Amino acid sequence: MIVKKSIVFTIFLTIALIGASAFAVLNVVEQSTKTKGATTITWDSSFADFDYSTGTLINMTVNWTIDTGAAGYYGFALKHYTPKSKKDPADGTVPTVTYPGSNGTNSVDVSFAFTDLHLDKKRNVEVGNAHLKLFLMVDMDGDGIPESVVGYGVNVHVEDPQ
Repeated sequence: MIVKKSIVFTIFLTIALIGASAFAVLNVVEQSTKTKGATTITWDSSFADFDYSTGTLINMTVNWTIDTGAAGYYGFALKHYTPKSKKDPADGTVPTVTYPGSNGTNSVDVSFAFTDLHLDKKRNVEVGNAHLKLFLMVDMDGDGIPESVVGYGVNVHVEDPQ
């Protein structure tokens, strides 16, 4: 009976901690514009957090606008984490992506966490970068019909001061 109560308490405590866990909401630092074929896109290309704690869930929204031409959402993916030092690499979880396009917005919501950061000994700060790609199907020939997939870089830079 004591073992069952202990298990139930442990499960309850775990759920409570998960529900109360902190998360980081990153803000856009930079937008980029790129023309491919007949389509020009402006998107949120760079995010940063200079007071990040390793393991904290990052929630961010990547927005884009179609300046000219036609485009539609195709996907979102993680390319890699850096620095890739053999002894002290930055690493993280695979992003969870939600495309809320059904409400007419051009955006994706992304959640992930850095599980390890690289120690920059010169500055005494842990750093990490996530290199991600937003994929859109774009109109290349000007006929108004998206027919080619184009990747748009989205980068996240975090620092955890020591």
